Amino acid sequence: MMDDPQQHEGQPAAVTRPEPVEGWFIYTIKQLEMGLRAPLEQAAQRGAGLTTAQYTALSVLDRWPGTTSSDVARRSFVRAQSMAETMTPLIESGYVRRERDPENGRRFPLHLTAKGHEVLESVREPVSALERDLLAALPPSERGQFATFLRACRAALPELPR
Repeated sequence: MMDDPQQHEGQPAAVTRPEPVEGWFIYTIKQLEMGLRAPLEQAAQRGAGLTTAQYTALSVLDRWPGTTSSDVARRSFVRAQSMAETMTPLIESGYVRRERDPENGRRFPLHLTAKGHEVLESVREPVSALERDLLAALPPSERGQFATFLRACRAALPELPR
């Protein structure tokens, strides 16, 4: 008697390989990052003429107003020098304002201006559409749990900004 109904008498049972677990998460995450890079760049460019780095910086400042350029760099996963190059046109365009901290004269907190909020808002729908496309593979009931799992993985890496 055969356990597998697809197995024919005299033939070996089909070998099924389990989904790899170890070593594949990072690879899969990198594939997602690479697959999202161009569509995100297009969404930022079409929506507001921004680069992905500029969109990311504005998003960080929207979530954490009053943070410094070096903190924005850490949260954007770039060097402080790269962020300075990203931030200059944002300040010159009037999207971001930098002011001296009255309690610490060496600290310059950054804030989105009204114009910065407007330009960020103009990119929200194309970026949200990209996220909806990405999450379409998951049932709506599992999307919150997926976000929880991603945050738990991020929290496991202490050098990543929260």
